[in-house]
Amino acid sequence: MNKRISGFSLVELLVVLAISLFLLAAIYFGYSFLFRNYLTGAGRTAVTISTVVGEEILNQDVEHAGFGISLYEPKPPVKFKLDSNGKPMLTIRSTYVVTNRSTKGWAILDCSSGNSHSPVSYSSWPLPSSYAVLMDLSEKIISPYAQLSSFVCPVSDYLLVYPVPKITLNSGETFACDDQACAQIDYYLYKSSAVSSACKDLYILGRRVSWKLKNGSPSGSVQPFLSCVADFQIRIDWKNRKYVNPLDPSDPDYSSIQSATFQDLKNNLKMIYLYLLIREGGKDPNYVFNGSTKIEPDNVELQLPPNYKHYHWKVVKLSIEPVNIIRK
Repeated sequence: MNKRISGFSLVELLVVLAISLFLLAAIYFGYSFLFRNYLTGAGRTAVTISTVVGEEILNQDVEHAGFGISLYEPKPPVKFKLDSNGKPMLTIRSTYVVTNRSTKGWAILDCSSGNSHSPVSYSSWPLPSSYAVLMDLSEKIISPYAQLSSFVCPVSDYLLVYPVPKITLNSGETFACDDQACAQIDYYLYKSSAVSSACKDLYILGRRVSWKLKNGSPSGSVQPFLSCVADFQIRIDWKNRKYVNPLDPSDPDYSSIQSATFQDLKNNLKMIYLYLLIREGGKDPNYVFNGSTKIEPDNVELQLPPNYKHYHWKVVKLSIEPVNIIRK
């Protein structure tokens, strides 16, 4: 009588091993698939969040163009031009910078009783900065930059007050505005693999805030604002003509737009439209982009890069009313 030896035979062990390897492979490939999807989704989510935050700051900057700026300031509160690389550049001038708390608010001072002054209306008092630009109610500059604690009323009148940070001008430096203190905010495209190596083939929308100029050039350093940008374009509503390209020399209003004063902008500028094409997440071999980057009726087509197919793309359009210009 043969006795059965307890345990597994070699064949049984090989079968168990094969099944285990099959299960491990299935788990590994399933995990890899889910992880790749997670990375793609996480990358797209991160871009979406940064885009939303960036849109709000950009919207606030454009809305406040002209805030605290005298109607008689030679430099316009909004300027459209091409940078040295032939890319669109948007310049905004204002005393309010959304990322600087010391610039928030306004006040009206009563100087009718002589040298002393007292607030009669304000957004908050004391203002967040003891330095300010002061002008009369017709918006002519009374003091381009003053410290409120030592300010003596030069006229018996009511004065508008707009807070600014402390600005120290050194040799070769001037205010960003000609006749008063103000911030110059520039938006433009640039490339830097050091900032975003994942998007080194694309642009970064940079934001530069300068309170002073050094030998005529902005003294502020550019900050990476939105990464993975393929294209940035500008259109405006000028004289009730929507979607005018302010950088197109063939447009009949090109010259008047480029030479526009504050008063010209007040009379003719109704809306500013900004367009961005942003890449969301990394390369996805299983995805093929077949959408359109043409925006109608704006007559705007954002330009995709050559290797666009296996990426997700987001088209952003901002329609912004520069309320401090058109409602003055």
